[in-house]
Amino acid sequence: MASAGKSSGATPIGRRGPKTENNVAVRTIPAQPESGTAATPAQLESGTAAMAPAGADTPDLGSTRDLNFEPSAVFESGRSALAPALRAQQEAFEALGRFGRYQYAVAGDYFEWSVAQARAIFAPGTPAEHVASQTTLATQFGEKLQGRVREFMSLASETRATFNELVGDATARYAETIKRFA
Repeated sequence: MASAGKSSGATPIGRRGPKTENNVAVRTIPAQPESGTAATPAQLESGTAAMAPAGADTPDLGSTRDLNFEPSAVFESGRSALAPALRAQQEAFEALGRFGRYQYAVAGDYFEWSVAQARAIFAPGTPAEHVASQTTLATQFGEKLQGRVREFMSLASETRATFNELVGDATARYAETIKRFA
């Protein structure tokens, strides 16, 4: 009985047979006949000069005028490209400073209210006077917080307007640059 799928011939050494050459180009690049002759492996070896016909797929580099390097122009274009980012960074640091001072002011208001409550509790008086003083302190603290909320809203809207202006300026500069190079 013959076994299915097995060949009766000699066992091959590899998928493509024995390895005779180490050059990948010899194994993968088919030889292209040139005026009736086939390319030899020596012509495909690395290190040999390959000559392309004159004018065949050579890029046009333009004149030497296009190849001049001007460091001042490069630095100026880099500076102008990064100017919106640097200005945005400065505005962000200023906004963080304003928000930090705001938070410090709110913490100071809360601390003052806590100290005033402690003094009111330990002050001699009747329970009705203690309730009245606590109510007064709570009302005053609520009014201060309402003022701080208004301050926060104006601070947030100013910051948003500043950043919207920065984004608008950056977009306008980018569009101008694109139009100039187009």
